[in-house]
Formats: sequence, structure tokens, C-alpha cells
Amino acid sequence: MDKRTILTVLLHKIPSPKKRIYKPLTYIKYVLLAVFVLIMPALVTDDFGLGAPAFCEYICPAGTLEGGIPLLLTHPELRAQLGGLFTLTAAILIMTLIGCIICCRFFCKVMCPLGTIYGLLNKISLYRVHVDRFSCVSCGRCASVCQMDIDPVAKPDSAECIRCGKCAASCPEQAI
Repeated sequence: MDKRTILTVLLHKIPSPKKRIYKPLTYIKYVLLAVFVLIMPALVTDDFGLGAPAFCEYICPAGTLEGGIPLLLTHPELRAQLGGLFTLTAAILIMTLIGCIICCRFFCKVMCPLGTIYGLLNKISLYRVHVDRFSCVSCGRCASVCQMDIDPVAKPDSAECIRCGKCAASCPEQAI
């Protein structure tokens, strides 16, 4: 688990009302992947034909949290230079932090382009979730422990699955 994943899991442990993501919001990450990771870097290039990492520049809250805010705290003279881009990324950071407190793995579910690519490859992945339908007693424990809000019995190769293995560990019949 990387440090950002650990941070999102720790934020979710803060006592607060917990909610599930409204399913249509999970499609935002596909738009972010298409626009900010694929299209913008291909169309907006410099003199050498290189595209800028648009997702990192305009969306990713990690840059604001780990770079922008510490830089502003240590260099007060930069505060006068703040503009709309910092305001946008700071707003995205605040929304993401609140989302992570309220919803487990908010960033993964709604914004992460890398997880989106991994999810699209779930159908052809060598590491798969297999459900033995004869052993499964449909108790629902696997779906109740899933941090990504999926039912592994209904959709074992869901693009939302992160292959954490909690569904398999919770199965009383070892059907997963």
C-alpha cells in the first residue's frame, strides 16, 4: 500500500457519518483519464512536442498537499503569487479530504486515473477473483466488507475491484 492509499484509509477512520458513493460519480474518473491524462497531454504540447502532465497540474490533490501548501508555508513571499489554479487545486484537495473522511477510498472511486486503467484491465488480468457458485451460500459477507462497494459474487471481474482480498478472507465457505 502506498502512502496516499494509507492516508485515504486513515482519513476514513475519523469518526463521522459514513456514506456510499452515488454510483454515477464513479464515472468521473473515466472522464478525468480521457481528458487530463490522454487528450490534453496529446494536444497541448511544448516546442519539443512534449505534453504537460495535465492531471498532475490541474486535478491531483497530492501535489497541492505535499508540494504547494508546504512551499507556501516555508516561503511567505510566494503567497502574493497565488492565483486561480492554486484555488482550484486547493478546492479539489478539500473536497477530496472531506470525501475520504465520509466515504472509504473516495479518491480511488471517483478520481484516480491509474486505478481506472488498472480497472479496465481487470477483465484480462492474470490475478482474478473467482467465485465457486456451488460453494457460495449467498450470505453477502463478501459484499459487506468490500471497500469498493461491489458484490464480488455478481461481478467478480468488476472494473471497480482493487483485488484487496477482503471478500475472500470474509467468505465462510471459501467460495472466493
